[in-house]
Amino acid sequence: MLDRKYLIFPIFLFLVLFPFSFFDSSDDIKPPILSDSTIGYYQSTTCEISLAEFYIKNFNQDLNIYFNNNDYADLKCFGKITGVDKLDNLYMVSIGTNTSINLILQSTIWLIFLIFIPRINSVDHGNHLSLKGIFFIPLLFIIQLLSENRFYSKTNIMHNSDFLLNNYYLIGSIIFLSLLSFLIYDLLKNRYLNLTNYLPYLFLIIGTYSGMNLNIYLIIFSFFGAQSVINERSINKIDMLYFFMSFFWVYKIKPNEYFFDGDKLRGFTNSSYSLLSQIYWILVIYLFVKGLLFIVKESKNFLDNKIFMKNSLISGSLIVAFGFMGSISPLFNFFNFYIFGQNKRGMKEFTSIAGNTWRGFSASAESIGEFYGLALLIFFYFLIKNKMEIDKNYLILLIPVLYGLYRSNNFAAISSLFFISTFLFLINTNIYKRKKVFFIAGFIIMSIVGGLFYLSFTNYNFLSTELIYEATLHHDFYTDSNLDRSYVQIENKMIERDLKTMLYDERNYSKASSSYIFLVERLVGKFNIPLIPNIVAIVSTISLIINRTEMWGIFIAKYNPNFIETIFGTGPFQLNKYLYGHEIRLDVPDYKLQSLFLPHSSILDLLLFSGVVGVFLICGFIIYTFFKNKELSLFKILTFYLCINFLKSDSILYINSLILIFFVISHFYYIEKYSNNE
Repeated sequence: MLDRKYLIFPIFLFLVLFPFSFFDSSDDIKPPILSDSTIGYYQSTTCEISLAEFYIKNFNQDLNIYFNNNDYADLKCFGKITGVDKLDNLYMVSIGTNTSINLILQSTIWLIFLIFIPRINSVDHGNHLSLKGIFFIPLLFIIQLLSENRFYSKTNIMHNSDFLLNNYYLIGSIIFLSLLSFLIYDLLKNRYLNLTNYLPYLFLIIGTYSGMNLNIYLIIFSFFGAQSVINERSINKIDMLYFFMSFFWVYKIKPNEYFFDGDKLRGFTNSSYSLLSQIYWILVIYLFVKGLLFIVKESKNFLDNKIFMKNSLISGSLIVAFGFMGSISPLFNFFNFYIFGQNKRGMKEFTSIAGNTWRGFSASAESIGEFYGLALLIFFYFLIKNKMEIDKNYLILLIPVLYGLYRSNNFAAISSLFFISTFLFLINTNIYKRKKVFFIAGFIIMSIVGGLFYLSFTNYNFLSTELIYEATLHHDFYTDSNLDRSYVQIENKMIERDLKTMLYDERNYSKASSSYIFLVERLVGKFNIPLIPNIVAIVSTISLIINRTEMWGIFIAKYNPNFIETIFGTGPFQLNKYLYGHEIRLDVPDYKLQSLFLPHSSILDLLLFSGVVGVFLICGFIIYTFFKNKELSLFKILTFYLCINFLKSDSILYINSLILIFFVISHFYYIEKYSNNE
């Protein structure tokens, strides 16, 4: 078995390098050294020079190069130079990466990675997988090609959405997806019980197809979701509730021209706002979640926490290493994107961006910072609670993970890691066990004193209204050619606490979002319970403490739901209406106007997708699971850590982060459930 796995490495290198090295040795076309004078040659001689030829020729040249993937290129252009441009002092070299070829080649690469997951042969679980599940996958994902036509027509030269017998593009896609489903079944039928031990590698092998709004983990877990449906042959209460909400998601859809290319969310977000795309995402998320639950439930007895910890540290270290190589080498940066399926190119410089943030390999500094923190937290748990001996191999792996956490500049992850680790250390000391009451009382007193101390240096009116003030600034109130005059008028009304007069001005009310109107009425309404802080004031204070006032203010200005959308949301991973449905004023530099202004809170993301009902049910379930289990287990600590961090980040929008928190919470739930039943 070991010999076979060693043979996989040269096969892997061949698959990766050969498509970008192939060229016609019989022609006379040779790559010149890249310069301002040879740009024209590369622009006129397209699809003839391979990436390998170009790189070898320019290897020793002191050039500032960026390799850009051209997914719209023709089949014959794959792996070859399709154009060169110069932007300031940067040479933009386009490499042909045809989307249809990407689907085949990247799938093959990622399936090879699955081979390295050890098999688990279990008699008790041998009959749980059925070949019937493979028929669901091609039908499901063909719907996406048809429903997100605008996205794929821009990224795939071969794309054809005509539902005809002579549409070989669709026929070929169906055939390959069927083959892919079968290979997933064949590779994982003896490995799926071991999948949870290797989930940390999701942050290394991200799995987003280049040129597609698709991620391989959507396919894999949807396959297991189909297995779950086949095995259960019944619909439970949660399923019924989901499809009840789906009725409103479909019923309220009003097709429009909104188009969302996904940016760093590509592969795990709805790019259009149409009936068919809405149906697709409802179905795929349903099967995706069912598949995750199936895997967690079936593999609960096969999870090895120490293996999970080791893989977390290895994955974190590799992410830092590849991020470093991608930042200093344009070629590594390109292949990182292609081999690992990044949904956004890694940073091309080692220097930090604003706020000392360096996301490196990842699309999100917050998301990867949370993962680094989780890996370290698991290590500290075993070190403190289980008195684990520190192996030198662990120390080697800790250094890059600690460095990655530091460079991510994720204050929430760093501070929560510190406080939870300190808490773990204290409760495992003899003095805490003897003086438990005094420690708890001291913590409560210090929290109260700290809160009062903070309030003593801050005006309460400022704390309670700053969030609404920020939201007000992003509305186009008192429109004036001179923006400063508009701001002055808004500021005067805020100082006077005269929000209602400002809101109900005929010029302003029609521009206000429904969420803004609701919150203003809650803040300045006559119905307030004495001695109990206003809920809007509480949220405003929290937003200031965790530095989310600006982003949450933008969210309030943009979030304009009707009654049904407030209750049930707009559907799974449907951001189109939120991003483009309500115009706001953005007082940011011009280069930031096209930035992706996300809510910056997973709670707000849930509110967008599933409304008040979804937020209430999901948060209620987490709280119920957390407090029902009295033991301070590893997964209880991880649940607390992730929930705290997800409160101020959009991490549920990234498929690897969502899988991670879903796995942690559901495994925590199943531990409690089945331990009580035994």
